[in-house]
Amino acid sequence: MTLTPAAKKIRAKRARRPVYSVLLRAVILETGEERAGWFAAHPMDQRLCKDRGYRVGNEYRLDIKEGRAGWQHRLIHKIGGLMVDNVEGWEQLDCHSAVKQLQLESGVCCEMVEMDATPVIAAVLDACEQLLGAGAKKVLSAVLPVIKTIPVKRAESLAFDEMEQDRFQLLFDGITEHIGKRYSHVMLDAVRAEFWKMAGTNRRAVA
Repeated sequence: MTLTPAAKKIRAKRARRPVYSVLLRAVILETGEERAGWFAAHPMDQRLCKDRGYRVGNEYRLDIKEGRAGWQHRLIHKIGGLMVDNVEGWEQLDCHSAVKQLQLESGVCCEMVEMDATPVIAAVLDACEQLLGAGAKKVLSAVLPVIKTIPVKRAESLAFDEMEQDRFQLLFDGITEHIGKRYSHVMLDAVRAEFWKMAGTNRRAVA
């Protein structure tokens, strides 16, 4: 069966998705021995194990990591909602977009990537033509340096399967510190108190 590009992308993403498990005590049917073992946490994890061909009785090497704190993921989006509801200029964003904007502003958990400059250069030349005419566009295109790529700051994904807990904690601390320095003074007293109530006790202690 030939897969479409979209189907291939989904399969590749599923192949690298971690299997979430819960450590439980269980009784081995064959021996009656009680042992601790890892069990798939959700039906999706069971499906991943089946799709990857894992078999009962086979030995597998595990790279075990502590799972992300779901409550903290929800809390950071609640803080994003607080920004949307109470800071002028943020009202057009949703909670997730607000978090991503804070991430970019603070520079925490961001990376610089090289993007193709062709669309940007084309847009600049088109704007020049509309404002000043075809002649100006021709002159500008002749004097512009050859720019193939431009550096762009990109926020890392917040997805559970993309960002580990330690890095998410770094993001949480960085965003809340950024809000405290840049935006807390424009918040009403009650809103500012609500923000620090949500953020303060969940920030990592600084030595």
